[in-house]
Amino acid sequence: MTRFRVISGSGMVRRTKPVLEIVASFPDLRVEAGPSVTRFTTAKGSDAVVAGSITGHRDADGRLHASGDGGAFLSSLVDANVPEHWSRRFDGDAVVMSIGREGALSLAGDSFFKRDVYVQEAPDGVALASDLSLLPDNPARDGYDTAALAHSMTYYGHRPPKRHTIYRAVRRLGVGESATVRSGKLEIRCAPFQPVMCEEYPDSALDRYAGAFLDYIAAAGSPEGNFVLLSSGWDSSSILAALVRVFGPEKITAVIGRMLYSERSGNCNRFEIERARAIAEFYGVKLHMVDLDYVHPEPEWMHSVRETFRAHNIQSITGLNHARLLHGAAQVGPGLPVFAGETSDGAHNLGFSQYVTIFHPTQGFREYSDKMACYLFGPTFLRELLAGRHEDDAVYRFFRDRNPDALFDDPAPDGPARLRQMLVSFFLRNGRMPLWSGRNVRMLTRNGVDIYTTRMAAEYFQGVESTPAEAIYSWYLHLYNSFHWQGSTVSTVQKMADLFGMRSHNPYWAAGIQDFLRAMPESWGRGLDLNPTKYPLKRMMREKFGHPMDLHAGPHSYTYDVDPTFNHSLEILHHSGLTGYAKKILARKPYHQVLSREMFDIPYLDGVVDKYLGGEEQRGTALNDLVSVFLLCQSGWYA
Repeated sequence: MTRFRVISGSGMVRRTKPVLEIVASFPDLRVEAGPSVTRFTTAKGSDAVVAGSITGHRDADGRLHASGDGGAFLSSLVDANVPEHWSRRFDGDAVVMSIGREGALSLAGDSFFKRDVYVQEAPDGVALASDLSLLPDNPARDGYDTAALAHSMTYYGHRPPKRHTIYRAVRRLGVGESATVRSGKLEIRCAPFQPVMCEEYPDSALDRYAGAFLDYIAAAGSPEGNFVLLSSGWDSSSILAALVRVFGPEKITAVIGRMLYSERSGNCNRFEIERARAIAEFYGVKLHMVDLDYVHPEPEWMHSVRETFRAHNIQSITGLNHARLLHGAAQVGPGLPVFAGETSDGAHNLGFSQYVTIFHPTQGFREYSDKMACYLFGPTFLRELLAGRHEDDAVYRFFRDRNPDALFDDPAPDGPARLRQMLVSFFLRNGRMPLWSGRNVRMLTRNGVDIYTTRMAAEYFQGVESTPAEAIYSWYLHLYNSFHWQGSTVSTVQKMADLFGMRSHNPYWAAGIQDFLRAMPESWGRGLDLNPTKYPLKRMMREKFGHPMDLHAGPHSYTYDVDPTFNHSLEILHHSGLTGYAKKILARKPYHQVLSREMFDIPYLDGVVDKYLGGEEQRGTALNDLVSVFLLCQSGWYA
């Protein structure tokens, strides 16, 4: 695993014992690191540390180049640049540290700060660590952060946003931040976010997109072998096609999980398995199957990853599945890079690319309904909202009519406040529609909704008020790095790869692709145009890779593609071999220890849990809230 910690301050250095190998030691600074962390000396004699993977360096035009062993590049990076500029120079998922001769240390991450750095301050010093378990003091020393818990419990991803943890005494370094510690004092600097306007792209822009994609694949992949988590969707299929193009089919192994969630539902992702087999056969690569078995769950397996989950505030079944998949890959090819496409949906179409906005037997209509939902967060509809004409928009009326019992907020009195409302609707609400009210969140009190919204908006949305509507996409993609892509359904690929000694790569989280997509126009599949969702990706597949597009016809992935009553959570909590385990965890209602009555409607949650313990099947909001409570208790917390 990639582990490190920094202890600064003579008092903290004296009272703590090393838990990892000592990399540097001064009277008021100690740097510790695990064996997978890279240490080197720069040309000017500075000591430096890299935790994680540097995929390559970016030239003045933003083009990505593989850095070989990285020695010369890393030396020039540390010697010639101040920390807040480091992230512009490299791509990957690394934290870079420079250790001064006097015992000062500077630290920065990649452009999107994909790795975690946990920060804990005390009267006698400050500690920075790669996970919560390495901090010198109990993370729960000052109690729990109620707003961070509210986010973890109510927002898809079940994890606090980037700068938060569920503990008041611990924060994480955020996107664009760099830090310096000296004599037990911490200084954090943050590069201001610069939104960019979306612009019309000519057809030839596809060459730039495909070039950035292939550059990343070539820099991140290995001639020794590569894995791709193949879900059979467009994202992982495009990664497979590019890997085969660069390294050849004999150097690629596809990995897919077979979802066995209950005896009555059987294999609930049979559609994607059938498609994955066809795609693997077309490209001539091996397909390795891993059982995601909750019919006969192994409690010892869940306990084996629980400490990692607790050390990162991770709460998700998806995380457990990623653990299974990465463990399976590590058994076949230990140490090889593994590729995943988890961020593609959000980056291309704001997460509306799953054919689930509206259930309908016609797949084409389901895709267009995804585009309609994406349109509601685009610049065209935003201009209507700013002008007060949003109620006349036919698409908005259509989706509101489909939610007759939902509550919506009134638009704010002025344009700047309405811009902030759009970000609140997108990142702080459980229903993804403009003006969706926090009052729809059943488990939070009215006061809890207000506290949560106010704190998170103040922390993450500063500056949006002066943003033109044409720059709103760049805000979404910027904030995805602090919200959904830090969640338990995305970050767990990296965390589980680390756990099993592998390097994870996400080509759609590369700076070159992100630069392209944050300025990509509405007409490239994000609005009411007739271009498909993920327009540049699908064009690349057809025009650059010669991919047979008909391989993706038919049901998308899961049983719910043909039976909308099917629900993964229902199968696991009520009908799987995990049911007894879940009831045992919830029987004593341990969540009372961390959820405050000011923020959470505890009697409501107790009622949901009691019905579950009594054998009553939960549905809808109650089921979603039950899942949140179970996942919190399954991962646990520092008491």
